[in-house]
Amino acid sequence: MRQNNVNRAKYIFWIFIPCILAFVIQNIASIIVVEGYAAYGIGTFKGQTWDEFMDYLMDVMMSGITDGLIYVLYSVVGIALFGACYHKMFMTGKSYSLKGISKNIPITIVGMLLFCIGMQYVSIFLLNSLASAFPEWLEQYEQILESAGISEDISVMMAVYAVILGPVVEELIFRGVTLSAANKVMPYYFAIVVQALLFGAFHMNAIQSCYAFVLGLGLGYIMYLYDNIWLTIIIHILYNIVGTFFSDILPMAGDTLIEFFFSVLFALVMCYGALVLLKKSAASVKDEADFTDI
Repeated sequence: MRQNNVNRAKYIFWIFIPCILAFVIQNIASIIVVEGYAAYGIGTFKGQTWDEFMDYLMDVMMSGITDGLIYVLYSVVGIALFGACYHKMFMTGKSYSLKGISKNIPITIVGMLLFCIGMQYVSIFLLNSLASAFPEWLEQYEQILESAGISEDISVMMAVYAVILGPVVEELIFRGVTLSAANKVMPYYFAIVVQALLFGAFHMNAIQSCYAFVLGLGLGYIMYLYDNIWLTIIIHILYNIVGTFFSDILPMAGDTLIEFFFSVLFALVMCYGALVLLKKSAASVKDEADFTDI
């Protein structure tokens, strides 16, 4: 019994520590990049006064690649750290291979695509609804995107982070370590909600937290169905590609309340249908006992 309690405490710890560690790594990456820019500024400054140096340093730091460097450094370190934790703690005797996880590959692919598109619509509708109800949330959200360099003129470095590195590190954190640890101490449906709540809170602004929570619920359920981190990574990458590069060309509803209602309903039905297809094509689904057996 004592050993069982020790194991349970260990897994409870690992539900929350990945999110905390991710924030720590981000702050350390920020310090490293800023200090690196300061050293570069000292070595290349040609002026005379302190004010000229500070202006020069600010120009260098505002060049558009600072945030990209911070996020790329954070994600590379995070992938290495959380990938190692996930592999050591939860992948013993298991395979990363996608082979055999689906009994109907075309249906799985269709389900993945429908989920990505449907979830994009759900995210857009949530964003618009929350922005209408809380304009200050939209202002904060837009400021965060602009400061991070995620806009129409997105840099190559931020694009790489947004569509590749970011999804990989977030999946390792939340659908990898966090969800796997939560599954050890609670029923799978509670574990899915817990990791989705942490995934939403991790984004640190109200609008993004809301739609990240919904996305986290869907990705958590897909992880439950397939128990393969690569599948949720692929889905997350596809979702971010659509949101980063193609959201403006998605056909949207008209201006009337009725059109908006049916558009939201259609998006929800699309996501539900996608999850049904993914469930039907999954090779096997574990029982709840498989997740809580320590």
